Amino acid sequence: MTSTDSRPLPATYASVVFQGVDLDPELISAIMETSPTLSYKRGDTYRIKHEIRERQFGLWVYSTRNVVHSSSLKKHLAALERLVIGEFSQWPNKTLAKIQALVNESDIKFRVDVFWYGAADSELPEISRSFHYVVTEAGGTVETDFHRDGETTQAA
Repeated sequence: MTSTDSRPLPATYASVVFQGVDLDPELISAIMETSPTLSYKRGDTYRIKHEIRERQFGLWVYSTRNVVHSSSLKKHLAALERLVIGEFSQWPNKTLAKIQALVNESDIKFRVDVFWYGAADSELPEISRSFHYVVTEAGGTVETDFHRDGETTQAA
């Protein structure tokens, strides 16, 4: 993306990601009480050019990219925080506990990926301590991909 693209800067989104060999996308959807943006399970097939390959692990992703219509990273993270803590759940406070149990009792990994791309003269955004706390309490990590127009990616 360059500053001449039609999307206004900053461009931002965040994603909840679950990954594991034995991941069952339907179980994750039930825990999160939402449908994923992308999901598949181990053994599902896909095609690269003329070759059919088999997935080696399961994946479940929920992205704010086309859900939160804002260039504010805080709004994207707030949407995911509400999802992880189960604010809209029929059983409030149960979602976080279910994620904790899933991560602690299986080989499934949980993370939040955060993307931000801003103008050359803009300040890099910060992720709040409370957001880090919620993700860490759930057994996950936060990975960032922040960069400015004309710079190389600064991933952490």
